[in-house]
Amino acid sequence: MRTAPIPHLLLLLSGAAGLSHQVLWTRRLVDLLGAGGDTFARVVGAFFIGLALGGAASALWPVPLRHAWRRVALAELAVALLAIPVLFAVPIADTFREVLPTGRFGTLLAVLFVTLPALVMGLVLPAAVTATRTSGSALSLYVVNTLGGILGILGVVLVVLPRLGLLTAGWMTCSLNLLVAAVAGWLSGANTRGLETALPANPTASQAPIRFPSVLAFGSGFLVLALEVVLQHQCAQVTINSGFSGALVLAFVLAALVAAGALSGLARTPGSIQGLLQWTLLAAVGIAALQPLVFQALRPGLRFFAYELSPVAYLLRVTALALAVIVPVFLAAGFTFPLLLRTVGASRDGRRELALLLAVNGLGGWLGAETAQGLLVPAAGLWGSTVILAGLALVLWLLVAWDHLFRCPAALTGLVGGLATLAAGGLVVPRLPQVAPESGITLAKVRVSREGVVAAVHGASNDWRIVFNNTYTLGGSRAQFNQERQAHLPILLHAGARSVALLGVATGSTTAGAALHPSVERIDAFELSRTVIDFARDYFAPYNRGIFQDSRVQVSHEDARIGVQRNSGQYDVVIGDLFLPWRTGEGRLFTREHFAAVRRSLRSRGLYCQWLPLFQLTRPQFANILRTFRAEFPDAFLIRGDFYSEQPIVGLVGGRPLPEIPWDRVSAACDRLRSGRKVTDGLVRHSKGVAMCLIGPAPDPGPGPLNTLDNGWLEWNAGRNVVGLREPWFIGVPYAEFVRDCMVQGTRFLPEELREAQDSGQFFLTLDIAAKLGLPARGNLEAQIPTRIPTALQDDFQADWRQWPSRVKPFVATGPGTPR
Repeated sequence: MRTAPIPHLLLLLSGAAGLSHQVLWTRRLVDLLGAGGDTFARVVGAFFIGLALGGAASALWPVPLRHAWRRVALAELAVALLAIPVLFAVPIADTFREVLPTGRFGTLLAVLFVTLPALVMGLVLPAAVTATRTSGSALSLYVVNTLGGILGILGVVLVVLPRLGLLTAGWMTCSLNLLVAAVAGWLSGANTRGLETALPANPTASQAPIRFPSVLAFGSGFLVLALEVVLQHQCAQVTINSGFSGALVLAFVLAALVAAGALSGLARTPGSIQGLLQWTLLAAVGIAALQPLVFQALRPGLRFFAYELSPVAYLLRVTALALAVIVPVFLAAGFTFPLLLRTVGASRDGRRELALLLAVNGLGGWLGAETAQGLLVPAAGLWGSTVILAGLALVLWLLVAWDHLFRCPAALTGLVGGLATLAAGGLVVPRLPQVAPESGITLAKVRVSREGVVAAVHGASNDWRIVFNNTYTLGGSRAQFNQERQAHLPILLHAGARSVALLGVATGSTTAGAALHPSVERIDAFELSRTVIDFARDYFAPYNRGIFQDSRVQVSHEDARIGVQRNSGQYDVVIGDLFLPWRTGEGRLFTREHFAAVRRSLRSRGLYCQWLPLFQLTRPQFANILRTFRAEFPDAFLIRGDFYSEQPIVGLVGGRPLPEIPWDRVSAACDRLRSGRKVTDGLVRHSKGVAMCLIGPAPDPGPGPLNTLDNGWLEWNAGRNVVGLREPWFIGVPYAEFVRDCMVQGTRFLPEELREAQDSGQFFLTLDIAAKLGLPARGNLEAQIPTRIPTALQDDFQADWRQWPSRVKPFVATGPGTPR
């Protein structure tokens, strides 16, 4: 029987399992530690440090030939066993969270759950190379191992996780490790005695011409991982920021590295290896330095791919971009390490050298990723970073070409050309835009950090906004009063809140709404992005009422899930901001685990209001959130934040059933808010205005899945649907009919004097639909406005009707203080 293909198949499966584990470990650590950039850095760092330690261990303790397959088998078995605790990391971490120092908790988890299995994973390739006993096996096994990584990433992200969930994906990946271990154990039973002295020579290793191989291996790892970080940021400016997009970019990176590894096998002699290494590094200099210009030429103005594209069209356009701006860079930069592997011999010393190269390459990869995230991208931006990394490629080229530099005209020409390209890139590239504001919008400040590109922009009439990754508006000054209302309504419905938590800050207007209530003594606001906090403080003080100077307000740079999880029994009201479920990580804010943590954070009879952007949710997605919310808050009810039909927001409220809302105390709370004279939103100045925003009890959405940390149902479903919008958003007439049916059930829980006001809320939604669609009934409906607005609101001379949240503004000719 021929067994030659078996080692390569095993390394393919091992690579698939390895990168699958890395994806799963990242998701699980984000579940535990939050979705901040520090968490991703910890996971990547722990993974590459583990691989580097595995390579170092292989160099210090090289395996004898007769035990090589046994080491592979034991290593794969150990990976499978060590990966099992990660699957149950959430309950494990919750058990020990309170007894460990907060600052060290995440690092400890990363070491236990990632570094240890990654270390054992790092033993596999050196041992497999030893076991194959053939010249050139290091390169071919490295290539198929990387190819397996591509299959693992695409398989787990596109298929296994969305369909089967994290727990099942973890068991399947561990089973893959066990399969490799079983076959390797079978191979270890073959008779290998006496073969230690019969190893064939590697002709390219006996006269290896490459100097400083360890330095080059380190530099190669640093360069490739730093470039990968930078290009992920670049692509995020024009692609939909879902988990699918990030995995697709990484797959293209690995595909380019596989192609480079395969093509490096064309070099048959030491001289050809030297020449190919020089030319590919020089090519990497030019391609990396000019890559931003190619990117901007293909996506002028950083024009992002439209959501409306069909999935096939979207994938084709992203692929075309990747083939132009991702693949060439990594194809050129990816030759270095495979060519170094070509110089490694099959002797015991050669195998030790291989392990050392793997170790320093992994260490370089970790430092490259960390340096790019923490230093390079924030300092040099999206485009200048590639020029700096092109300079690093030139340094690596000099290490290879130094002996020939002053004796070979071609080498001197290459040096001059490389320096000229760097100079040109250094002059032109920093001027390229990192944000492309629409016409009439001016860029005030832009900052690139771990979380992405955040910009503060402004237009005419004090139109200030915070934009994330060039496509997503996190809030704006014109929405100030709508955002304040998101705090007013749940606090008024509680009618006695003293402590409030805000899950999300953005511009700070919702936090400002909470601060306007005189009864509130403590406000904890959690924001994932430090840059967003800085921009809210520096540019939006006029629109958030200076909350950063309010002694009651504590703004924390932290994942909101972790913040409420830590503060059990602390809050009277918790308010969840508007989150987009298809964005990476935000689906966790709609999981049952998060809802349970919020429930524990509430005081007795406290209220939790989670606002939902129905203009970014399909009806099945809304049903999934509703079903999950009701699992923790069975008596949930619904409120609305506006009367818009095309961009409606709805609040899920839990903690107290609708019949127990104390409307007499709500009226008193409105009186207190009105007495402050700072709030001119008529809806929240009167209990009848609050009643207009009441919908009714949350209906049973029927059978279906809950959204959990394990299955991530909402994130995967939303990520697939947002490309092409195969299912429509839950807006317009279907939304209005849903609200009407809920109101029928809710009216009986209201005092008699508020029922007409609740019906008026539905009237303004109907009017908005008529205005949007241009229906003939619009004129008749507008004529009814004076009879539909409660008298208390009409007689309120402090109410500003310009803040009315619908397409049709009642009494728009009058402002605050004007009789009507």
